[in-house]
Amino acid sequence: MTALRTTQRRQTSIMLIGTAVAVVLVGVLGLAGVGALRRYEGATKVEVDYVELAPTKVGMLATVDEIDRLTTVTVFVLTPEAGGRVGGSVISVPIAADTTFGVGDDRVSLAEAYAAEGPSEFGSIVESVLSITLDEWEVLNAPAAAALLAPLGSVEVDFPAAVVTTDNDENVTLHEAGPNTLSVGALVDVFDAQVTGTPESSRRPNVEAVWAGIAAAVGPGIGSVAPEAPIDSLGTIVQRLLAGPVASRGLASNPVEAADNPAGDDVVSLDRGDVVMVFASVAPNSMSAPAPGLVYRIEAPSGYDDRVRFAISAVLYFGGNVQSVYISDSVAVEPSTVFEIYDPRFEERTEESAALFGMVRFEAPTVKISGVDAVIRLGSEFLDGSAMGLPSVTSTTFSTGVDN
Repeated sequence: MTALRTTQRRQTSIMLIGTAVAVVLVGVLGLAGVGALRRYEGATKVEVDYVELAPTKVGMLATVDEIDRLTTVTVFVLTPEAGGRVGGSVISVPIAADTTFGVGDDRVSLAEAYAAEGPSEFGSIVESVLSITLDEWEVLNAPAAAALLAPLGSVEVDFPAAVVTTDNDENVTLHEAGPNTLSVGALVDVFDAQVTGTPESSRRPNVEAVWAGIAAAVGPGIGSVAPEAPIDSLGTIVQRLLAGPVASRGLASNPVEAADNPAGDDVVSLDRGDVVMVFASVAPNSMSAPAPGLVYRIEAPSGYDDRVRFAISAVLYFGGNVQSVYISDSVAVEPSTVFEIYDPRFEERTEESAALFGMVRFEAPTVKISGVDAVIRLGSEFLDGSAMGLPSVTSTTFSTGVDN
């Protein structure tokens, strides 16, 4: 069985496998419109004691160049019904992201997985890498991607570096660094631009700059959609996305150590804490729970992204799952971190991870969220870093012991 075939089997069995959990805090990539990314959290009351996480529509666009090489992967998340299901979030995913979760001897990037497997299963590969469920997805070439984004017209993009591509063995500069006004056709040409022999990380900032420019160009929204119009394709998701305010963001990643990448492949390891923080904030209803442990919701006030990311990473390290992240100034904060345990029998299963949060208090919830086993409301001692003598958590690989 080839390494890639093993990877595919691992991806389609995500609920049964271990997940590589990077728990060393890293600098987060630029976050445009952080307030917009957070305000899409919502819930609809269905009983006195239970609420449901608000469902959201999630789409994925993968672009390929003229020789069918993967060039970008981008996830779109619409606002829930309470937000009109217009506007939302754009998350750019590195195509060098490792699909193997650090398991085995070979690293396989999203680009390599696409090259080997083609478009038919690519949606499920992205789902497993991000631990989310996609409602709609497509793989499109440049003309088709331009047609999808046609309502944008021209867009101003501030490139951090010159956009250069290799054409007939010569490097050609398409756009200089700095502000550029681009047509939709020129935007998607940036997606395809790559210099032979350079790592994906060198072109990623310019791809993220395109989506940041698109988010700014959308402003309060472009066009309109009928509230009752069906959302049954990537095209309808994008139409609604552009009809309201948009926030864009990339995902943080870490280089893979040479010892874990003996072939020297162009691959990076996604920061799992960052990935979960983003998607559990904007699409909690679409999150999957690949680990065998409890399912958590994490709550915190605004302004503590690094501490929230650490809390998520700690939960993942101890074999738990994070379904929902709620960051808002409305979150009540006390010195202790509060664990709301939905079933008293779960308290013992949280004690090991609770040691990471300093002073902790357990209490019974007054409201329960469907699909969640426990809520962690981060306390000021933990958030301000005043807890002393807390154990450190290092990168590791969690495994269920299933033979892959």
